[in-house]
Parts: sequence; structure tokens; C-alpha cells
Amino acid sequence: MSVTMRDVAAEAGVSPVVVSRVLHNKAIAVRVSEATAERVRQAATKLGYRCNVFARNFRTQQTMSIGVLHGIGFLRPLFDRKSRYFASLMDGIVEGSFRHGYSVNLCPGLMGPTPEDAISDGRFDGLVWYSTSYTDENLTMLRNCSVPLVLIHTPHSFFEGKYPTVMCDNYQGICLAVDHLTGIGHRKIAFALEGGTPNLECGIRLEAFKQHMSNRGLDVTEDDVVNLGWGAIGLDDYLAARPPHTAVITSNEGLGGEFILRAPAHGIRIPEDLSIVGFDSTAYCNELQPRLTAVFQPLVAIGNAAIDLLVKSIQNDSTEPAEIVLPCSFDIRGSTLPINGD
Repeated sequence: MSVTMRDVAAEAGVSPVVVSRVLHNKAIAVRVSEATAERVRQAATKLGYRCNVFARNFRTQQTMSIGVLHGIGFLRPLFDRKSRYFASLMDGIVEGSFRHGYSVNLCPGLMGPTPEDAISDGRFDGLVWYSTSYTDENLTMLRNCSVPLVLIHTPHSFFEGKYPTVMCDNYQGICLAVDHLTGIGHRKIAFALEGGTPNLECGIRLEAFKQHMSNRGLDVTEDDVVNLGWGAIGLDDYLAARPPHTAVITSNEGLGGEFILRAPAHGIRIPEDLSIVGFDSTAYCNELQPRLTAVFQPLVAIGNAAIDLLVKSIQNDSTEPAEIVLPCSFDIRGSTLPINGD
């Protein structure tokens, strides 16, 4: 038979309320001396007491569990590459969740009659959404969500400020990339993305590229936007055509890696013939040859901040949905070179 709080209370010579205060930080109105608290802890250790999580959760009407959701089809491009994007973001989410005492459930597919039923049926105290793939099904699912929800990579205005959001400063990050390339002499710069129509975050980066290029007196034409299919379909055709660009900014580090890996087959040297800049700057960039220069997106910090906002929402500790925008930095590695080669 499992040891109960009453057993610990009897062993320590105190009431169960005192045990609850000491071991579970409950009954906060009860004042307990350090000597009594130590006696309770020793009694719990002696008897081998363990908190009954299911009973506690039943009493508090909480599961102490957070669900992590993504858009339909979003993970496949990530797992097809060696990018550390997903691992870095999850490091932050898991770190923040454990710090607050929550477990984490990754939900690549939702169970239940409908997605909106599944995310609101009580299995999670709160949810984190980290995709910018807003299909009609995804939009319906999120708008009908009845549990606390935090969005990653989504502007606060997208759902009319309904949900707290965390993202990096994409405009500032792309500005760093354009500044770096123009600062070392590049003028014919392209922006590469994949998947056809840009998702929300990629669209922001593309618009930032156009804006920052224009700010420097550099026009961007349709030929300067390299729109590839998923899996970088069309990249070999672009490279084989010996493009006029001297540098390319890619929408993510995985795509930047594809440029580095495929360019040699077309007689293009990176960075002597073509400089490449990625976005994310995880450990993956250091595994490439040459190493990939990239905008650093603070993914671990983003994951942590998302959990902090979510826990506040779960605890009704905030009156207005919040928006957190974290600055990017820039990591110069070996995939960029001044236009004159110096």
C-alpha cells in the first residue's frame, strides 16, 4: 500500500495540512517553522512517500501537461535535413516547461473526432503552436481552441491580438544579413525560399529583404527571388544556369545548406563565386563546409519565453495577451566573402 500524507503526518506528529504545506507548498496560510518542516521531510524520506500525481491533478483540475502543436505537413521538411532548428526550439520549450513543473507532449497528429475537440478536451493545461503554416484547417482549429494557447513565429496582430505570441525580429535579422553582404561589396543579392507561396514568417523575411535592399538603393526584381519547391526542387536548375547573383540570403539554414552541398556539382565555389547566408544559425551551420554564415534566431530563448507566457495564461496571471519580439544577432562564418575576394 502506498504511503499517504496522513502516514507522514502521523510519523512527524503534525497534521496533514502541515505536510501539504511543507511537501507541496499548499495551504500557504499555514505557518510552519523550519524545525517542523525538516521533521516532515525526514518522515517522508523514512516512509518513502511519493506524491500521487493523478490524485493531485484531479483535485486541482490540472494535468500539469503542455501540448506542442505544429501545422499539418510542417515537420517533414525539417526532418529531411540536418538542421537543428527543431531541437533548439524544443530545448527552450522543454527547459521552460520543466522549470514550471509541467511535462511536454509533442503532437505531430491530434487525436479525437476533430482537431479542435482534441486540443480542448482537457488532456492539456495549455498549448504551444510553433508553425506559420495557416491552412484553413489550422485556422479553424486554433480559433476554436478553448484552452490557453501561445503562438511562436506569429505576429501578435494575426489573430487580432487574441493569443500571446513570441517571435524573433525578422526585419532586424534580415537587415543584419543585407548589411553584412552590402558591407563587403555585394550588390546582386537574391533571396531564396521554398514551398511555393511563402508561409507567414518566410513572407515577413522576404518583405524585409525587399525593404532593406531598397533602403540601400538596390532594386529587387522577380529574378532576385528564387522560389523553389519543397526539398529545394529547382535549385540545381538555378545553379546550372550560372545565376548573375554574387550572394544569396536563404529563408532558413537548411536551404542554405542545400546551396553549399549542391553548388560544387555545377562548378560553383562557395564563397568565391557565390556567398550564402542562412537563417537560424544552429550547430548545423558549423557542420557544413564551408561553415554557413547565418542570422542567429534565439530559438532556445523563444521556447522559454513562450512557456513563461503560457504558464501566466494558465494561472490567469495576465490581463492582456502579450507579444514578445526577441532580437537576432549575426554569425559570420566561411560561406561569405567580399566581392573582390579579399
